[in-house]
Amino acid sequence: MVAGCGSSGGGSNPDAAPLDLGGAQEAGGPPTPYCTSKPALAGMPDLSGTWVMRLTGSQAVSAPIVGIVHTKTEFYILATLAQNGTDWVANGRYCDRVEKDPSTNIVRVIIPAPWAHTEKPVTRSGGKLALASDGTWVLTFPPLVETAGAVLASDSDPLPTAADDLRVIDEDGDGHPGITVSLSGQSLSGDLYSVQKQMTSITAIAVAQDRVEGALAYSSLQNVLSSNPPGLATYYPQNQPPASDPVLCNSGFAMVRIAGAGSVDGGAIDAATLDAGGSPDGGSISCEWVRANEAVLF
Repeated sequence: MVAGCGSSGGGSNPDAAPLDLGGAQEAGGPPTPYCTSKPALAGMPDLSGTWVMRLTGSQAVSAPIVGIVHTKTEFYILATLAQNGTDWVANGRYCDRVEKDPSTNIVRVIIPAPWAHTEKPVTRSGGKLALASDGTWVLTFPPLVETAGAVLASDSDPLPTAADDLRVIDEDGDGHPGITVSLSGQSLSGDLYSVQKQMTSITAIAVAQDRVEGALAYSSLQNVLSSNPPGLATYYPQNQPPASDPVLCNSGFAMVRIAGAGSVDGGAIDAATLDAGGSPDGGSISCEWVRANEAVLF
């Protein structure tokens, strides 16, 4: 989540691509490009069904006053995967957005419940399941650009820079333009009303029948439209380059299939251990259920 980071804005480079997945691995870290230490499942996996996805987006950005900070946001998506010809398509909606910044950060970024729980639809198309040269079946989804707090005519359009721009919407329904993200710290504190654009792509492998893990290429842009207190917005320049993390596997992707009993890390989930009514009834599952079971699933 870029909010709270002054060097991330929108418009100057709206077509910037996510990080290159071909980079060298982090010293002592998992092998690239899959960003998991678990071995791949033998054979071609069956991806059909209902899944909970967790996208972890990490950034290293320059924030006003405090300098370089690291931010990490977890996005939880409830989606159904189905094959369409040679492609895989994921249709679903966002259920939760959780900020997991390092405890060493001087300023905390907080995603208030109205935006954290906004159930925004999302479709990822063009997914490919292909056999790599090492014999591993690899799932890839091409880059997806998503905008929050504004409606753009195309992905390449620059983000608004003013609250009275007709493209700005109150997407979280809290009475303020754009989306609201809060800051808590001695040097910076208050609410930011912003518009954002994030770019993601996925490269992953099945590590169990009901679990997929891999790399997430993640970068984002932000423009702060206004703030409370008003002076807080003046620290945030507009139209800055995309923010991302140069360390490949600091961002990541995982998804878990949901059924009467699922599988996490190769072990069965007893439906009785899940909160909010246990396992989904007849395959029906709500975002409330996902939020209650995030820790169990992942």
